Amino acid sequence: MNASPLRLTRNICSDQILDEPFPLVIVKNVLPPQLIADIKSGLPPLEVLLDGNAFTSNQRFNYSATAVARNSTLASVVKDLVAAHLNQEFLDDIIRLFGAHILKQYPDFEERFGALTALKAGIRGQTNDSNCNILLDSQIAFNTPVEIGGTTVRGPHLDDPRKLFIGLFYLRLDGDDARGADLEIYRSKVEPARLDITRTANLADMELLETVKYEANTLVLFLNTPISFHGVKPRARTQYHRVFLNLLGEMPTPLFAIDPNRDRLFGSDISRAQY
Repeated sequence: MNASPLRLTRNICSDQILDEPFPLVIVKNVLPPQLIADIKSGLPPLEVLLDGNAFTSNQRFNYSATAVARNSTLASVVKDLVAAHLNQEFLDDIIRLFGAHILKQYPDFEERFGALTALKAGIRGQTNDSNCNILLDSQIAFNTPVEIGGTTVRGPHLDDPRKLFIGLFYLRLDGDDARGADLEIYRSKVEPARLDITRTANLADMELLETVKYEANTLVLFLNTPISFHGVKPRARTQYHRVFLNLLGEMPTPLFAIDPNRDRLFGSDISRAQY
């Protein structure tokens, strides 16, 4: 077993997983203070993360695991943090924590993808092994500085139906005192929930259940389901970028279906879905 102190899930227990509104866990102060300080000080500056891309206010970008591995100037602790979530040990943690919830949400999961305990991890964008059941990704994600205050980078939405889980590990920069940018957890007040082409819901249709502060060293990890609505609280104007480690596991086919017209969700039977 990989005993890396940077594997964020290694000390989480299954009884910490909340059932409502969807399976998730929120953990603060995940890493020791000195370790999180080393990670934040080792993060590349915004111009490196942008990699030459033009940007607008409050825009989302991902600095991929591949880019991290190839950048010889990055601090080793940052490289190790990313790498610690691209292996079988991390996937085994996910199954240990969410296994029962996965089978409850998706009763035909093992029929479609194989036994939970036998799932083999690969790396998204790097692995060509057809024996891998799930592809992991670990990215330095960031939202660019906010020029127009009170805007959100993403309202209440669902993630890609191919994702089995999503993890957000906040790495808020020292000196960043801008209001907002917290994670918001929602429940839909209408059934079925109405979605646009980006899988984003109308805010008026949503009930805000919980707000997770954008604080360094906080981990939010949740199962991707047809009701896993989440969004980002509007952020005040700021020169700082919002930065976090983005974790995910991608299945070869969607776990649930979204109407091809993308205006509503219609359940978990994907037999008629077109992607």
